[in-house]
Amino acid sequence: MIKAVIFDLDGTIVDTERLWGDVMVQFAPKYGVVFDPAVRIKMMGKRDVEALAAFKEHHKIKASVEELAEARKNLVLDKMDEIKTNKGLFELLDLLDKLGIKKAIATSAFKEFAYKVLGKFDLEKRFDAIVTADQVTHSKPDPQIYLEAAKRLGALPSECLVLEDAEIGVESAYRAGMKVFAIPHEASRHHDFSKATKILSSMSEVDEETLRSL
Repeated sequence: MIKAVIFDLDGTIVDTERLWGDVMVQFAPKYGVVFDPAVRIKMMGKRDVEALAAFKEHHKIKASVEELAEARKNLVLDKMDEIKTNKGLFELLDLLDKLGIKKAIATSAFKEFAYKVLGKFDLEKRFDAIVTADQVTHSKPDPQIYLEAAKRLGALPSECLVLEDAEIGVESAYRAGMKVFAIPHEASRHHDFSKATKILSSMSEVDEETLRSL
């Protein structure tokens, strides 16, 4: 049986993908452009500076990436009330506690956003380690963030299961040498999940039998 489960945050633990899309639709006109949904593929799963660098390049915006990141951060933090947890989260956390399996978060989100989301649902205390984009030098699909999470949990990569919603995150976990379950949503159903150990419809499918079989 695996010794640790590492969760992505955006789109996996909480339903934020629609939020990020809505934010970009509101955000883009401030810089004289209409947000092109096609660029979301390049932005999804990446930390702020990299996601907004893709947005800047795609739309030929003159403002600096740093300016864009600060402006979008304020807009996102004002919309925290719209965020909801995804199906099966609390039941899975309870099961992992019962089985003595350690838990971590490895997210491309910036620290302030991640902790506000966790605080909203009183989730911070449910995890043994939390690694945000600000704490690593390389972002997904580089495996660094997942390897750091495993290190903090005292687990080998081969002893970890990752839950992810996006192709870039599945690639990151795969490169880290971990088992990874993909849980697609509306915005990521078209992604290539060929490197995932399994593809699920929700966290509710991660039961005791499945965990013991890994």
